Amino acid sequence: MSSMDLVRNLISSLPLVDLVNAGFGGVSSVGRVTNNPVWELVGRPDIWKMNQTKLKELQGKAIKYAFKHHYDNCDFYRNYCKDSGDIRPEDIHSIEDIINIPQIPVEAFKKGVISSVPKNRINTVVTTSGTSGSVSYLVRDFGSLIRLGMIIVNYIANPAATKVLKEQKRFEGNLPKIIKYALTNWYVAPLLPEPNEASTWFTSAFKSLIPFMKMFGIPYDFHLKGFEFNPEKILEDIKKQSKKNNMVFLVGFHYVYNELMKYMDEVGETLELDPDGSNVCPTITAGGWKKLSGEAIDKKAFKKKLVDHFGVYEPYIIDAYGFGESNTIAVDFCPEGNMHLSPGVVAVTRDPKTLEVQDYGEKGLISVWDPTMLSFPSFVISDDIVKLSEPFECDGCGVISQAVEFVGRAEKAELRSCGLKTQQILNDEEKKALEIVRAKTLPSGIGF
Repeated sequence: MSSMDLVRNLISSLPLVDLVNAGFGGVSSVGRVTNNPVWELVGRPDIWKMNQTKLKELQGKAIKYAFKHHYDNCDFYRNYCKDSGDIRPEDIHSIEDIINIPQIPVEAFKKGVISSVPKNRINTVVTTSGTSGSVSYLVRDFGSLIRLGMIIVNYIANPAATKVLKEQKRFEGNLPKIIKYALTNWYVAPLLPEPNEASTWFTSAFKSLIPFMKMFGIPYDFHLKGFEFNPEKILEDIKKQSKKNNMVFLVGFHYVYNELMKYMDEVGETLELDPDGSNVCPTITAGGWKKLSGEAIDKKAFKKKLVDHFGVYEPYIIDAYGFGESNTIAVDFCPEGNMHLSPGVVAVTRDPKTLEVQDYGEKGLISVWDPTMLSFPSFVISDDIVKLSEPFECDGCGVISQAVEFVGRAEKAELRSCGLKTQQILNDEEKKALEIVRAKTLPSGIGF
C-alpha cells in the first residue's frame, strides 16, 4: 500500500462532517467573542437550516458591521451614501433598517476600482461582464474568498451529503465509505480555462481546489486550457479516466457543454458515466442559460440533453447561480428542484424601471446586502432578472432559505440612470486605478 493510500484510508476513517462542523463552530465562537458578527454568521454549522429569527438577528449584525467597514474605508461608498440620503452606520439598528443601506449598481464596477481594503491585502482581481459587454473589475481579499468557500463547504458537508447518503444504498449510509471512494476514484474535468489564464470568478474559484486535488492524487484536466476547445480530446480524456475512475466530476459553462454535445451528435457518440447514480458523478453547470449564439436554453430540456449524451444521473446535475459582484451563491441540488440561495446574504428584487423593492415572487433585479465580502461594498443591484421566494423550509432537502428562479438579463437602458449617478461620484484616483488594474489583470476570455 502506497503512502498516498495510507493517507486516504486515514482521512476516510475520520468523522469528517463532525470535524468540519466543529471547526466551523469554533470560527463562529471566535467571531462572537471578538465582536465580529461576519465570522460568527458564516461559521454557524447550521447556517443552511437555522431558525429564521436567529438568522435574521445574525444577518442584521453582520450587515451593520460590514456597512461600517465600507463606510469607513471606501471613499466612493461613503460619498455614495451621503448622496443617497446621508445614510450612516449609526442609523442602522435592526434587520428592518437594512433596506435603508444604499445599494450600488453593478455598472459602478466598470467605471473605477472600488475597494475597502489596502492594496497589499488584495489577493486577486475577478472580472465579470454584464449586459453592456464591458468588464467589471472586482478586488477580493483572502478573507472574502474563504468566507464564500466556508458557505459552500458547509452546504456540501450537511444538506448535500445527507441527500447523497440517503439515496445511496451502495454505501449503506456510511460516510467514511463514500469519502474513501471519492478520494480514490474521482476524475475532475472542468470545462474551463486554467485559473492562471482567466479571471472570471467561476474559473478563479478552482484555485482553492487544486492543492487538494494534488495532495490526494486526484487527476484533473482544465479542458479549455489556452482557450482551446478540442471536443475530440475532451471525450478521449473523459473515457480514458472513466475506465480507471468511476466518479467523473464534470463542471463548466452551459454553452461549453452545448458545444461538446453538438460535436457528440456529429460523430454519433454518447457516454454512460453514471446512469443510476451509483457512481456519484456530479455534473455542475453555471454561466447563464444561453448558447454562444444567444439563443435561450430551456433548463429541463438541457438537463435531459446532458443525461442523454453523458449518461449521468439527472438528480446529480447541479446548476449553480452567482455573480462576481458578491459572494452570492445558489444551487439546485434538491429533490424538489429548488435553487436555494445562500443564507449569508439578504436579498430582495427591485423593479427594473423604478428600483422600488418588490414583493416576493415578482420578477425584478436581484439586489443583495452581502456582509461576507469585505474587500468592496457588496451591497449591490445586479443586472439579473429573477424571482425570489420568501424564506421557507424545503420539504425536499430540509434547507431553510429563499429560492431563486433566474429569468434573464435587464436591458442596458434600465440601469443607465443609476450608472450615470455612480459615474459622477467616482473620483479621478478611482478611475485611474481602473486603468492600472485593467492592464495587470488576466483576460477573462469567456464571460460569466
